[in-house]
Amino acid sequence: MEKRVLVVDDEQEIRSLLYQALTQFGGFEVELAENGEEALKKIKDNKFDLVLTDWKMPKLNGLQLVDEITNTNPEIVSVLMSGQGTIDSALEAMRRGASDYLTKPLNLPEMMIRLHKVLEEKRRLKRLSDFILQLEKSIKELRKIDEIKSEFVSVASHELRTPLAAIKNAVQLILKGKTGTINETQVKFLSMAERNINRLMNILNDLLDISRIESGKMMMKFEEMDLRGLIDFIFSSFKPQADGKSIKLAMEISQEVPDVYGDRGKVEQILTNLVGNAIKFTPEGGEIVISVKPYDGDGNRVAISVKDSGPGIPSDQLDKIFEKFHQVEGSLQRSVGGTGLGLAITKGLVEAHQGKIFVESQVGQGSAFTFTLPGAKGEMREAHFRMILDREFRRVQESRSSLTLFLVGVLGDEEGTKDSLLDQVEREMKKCLCRKGDILLRRNREKILVAMCATDKKGSLVIRKRIEEKFLQIPGDGLNAPPVVKVGAATYPDEVLSKRDLFRKAKERLRG
Repeated sequence: MEKRVLVVDDEQEIRSLLYQALTQFGGFEVELAENGEEALKKIKDNKFDLVLTDWKMPKLNGLQLVDEITNTNPEIVSVLMSGQGTIDSALEAMRRGASDYLTKPLNLPEMMIRLHKVLEEKRRLKRLSDFILQLEKSIKELRKIDEIKSEFVSVASHELRTPLAAIKNAVQLILKGKTGTINETQVKFLSMAERNINRLMNILNDLLDISRIESGKMMMKFEEMDLRGLIDFIFSSFKPQADGKSIKLAMEISQEVPDVYGDRGKVEQILTNLVGNAIKFTPEGGEIVISVKPYDGDGNRVAISVKDSGPGIPSDQLDKIFEKFHQVEGSLQRSVGGTGLGLAITKGLVEAHQGKIFVESQVGQGSAFTFTLPGAKGEMREAHFRMILDREFRRVQESRSSLTLFLVGVLGDEEGTKDSLLDQVEREMKKCLCRKGDILLRRNREKILVAMCATDKKGSLVIRKRIEEKFLQIPGDGLNAPPVVKVGAATYPDEVLSKRDLFRKAKERLRG
């Protein structure tokens, strides 16, 4: 099919010359216009692939015509002609939306080549644009499927846990003789059932954890924490298991290790997974060392390692070790069993702390799993808040939904009193949030709470009223009056259109 070209020039001779050249040698279907206004009328009534226009024309010049075409018919390719063959004029033409710039007097063979080239580039760009749109559509569909999958796993796991817990309680009652005397054979089979119930419970817990991590609904409570106490607890918990396999379990904690900023329960889960795996894969008589030290001399991050003397991991599987359901090939690993979700969950929990996890291993020489946590005094805490706000803002943009950011502060002068009141406010805030996906964070440096709720302006007013009413019921801690609590809130897209403005407006209202 012939490409349709509109030639716009106020000189009759130029129009005639271009008409003959483009139709006879270029193979184009050509129409003519002697000024910009006539060109716009023809564009409105007809379909063109390319407009070849002179720069200097009365009334509406070439640049103005290109501007109009770019704004109203961006699918049409525009090419400017001018006797002003300067770099500045060419750049200005391109900036306005022209695809090419030709200087007069025209070199007709060169012009043909360049016109065909810009049309071909336009065709390739259209194909690429269509491909990108199709890809974006496919990505959205895959995300939707993944969300449905995660929701199904979450609901199914919750529904299965209740009857499983009832079965477990019944089996334990029978084993304890609460329902009557049982013989050795019955004890044997009931004990077997109890072990398998526990195994199913662990699988369900893993599925729930990975579902929450993938959906961004894993609840995190960050605080300053001393790792020494937690490492001692993990050491004491696993010591009997290690002794049972004659495995030497040791700790190495550097004196320079600072406090970290994290969720105590989740860090305990990370260490439990890593130390549990180490005991599982380390043969009798082996050794496991839990070490803690500043990461690469950086006082703002801490590295925790779990090193074992197990069989090691082949180098070709190190990159896959943290993938869901991945299990290292080999008879020993396969004989141990498991869901293949433990390390994927561990990685998700570490990344939720703005940390990273990696493994070093050689076959026959054991493995060392190391993860990092932010120091309590560093700037990673701010990075963690930004990461969560980025994630939630991106999510509501993609789903075209709303997000309200609440900032809640307690007025007071004494540091200890303010901390105590903030603890009370945090407990009550959890009761005010209405959805599982609502997020509550504490920013200890500013002594404020941050809540992110998937609700519009109307819903935010309901939550705010609930917060204010709840806080009036909090008694003063040694004071004559209840604590003075201030709330600042802003909603996207009802009030602001950017993530930065969302935080800025909420902060202004908190201070106002």
